[in-house]
Amino acid sequence: MENLIITLEHAKKVRRKRADLMWTKKATAERLKIKPQTLNKVEAGNYDAPRRIYESVMNWLIEDL
Repeated sequence: MENLIITLEHAKKVRRKRADLMWTKKATAERLKIKPQTLNKVEAGNYDAPRRIYESVMNWLIEDL
């Protein structure tokens, strides 16, 4: 199964959007349908994510564009 990398740049954008929305990690994880532990990996960057998690994060980042 193909995994995709959530880069440091993606991680920075996730942290910035979460801060702008003033959401907790728990609320953000629920919105992305991932576990809080997984969100920690996403926000750290260089995360080799399964396709579902990668798509969830990327769709969340682009929904305001």
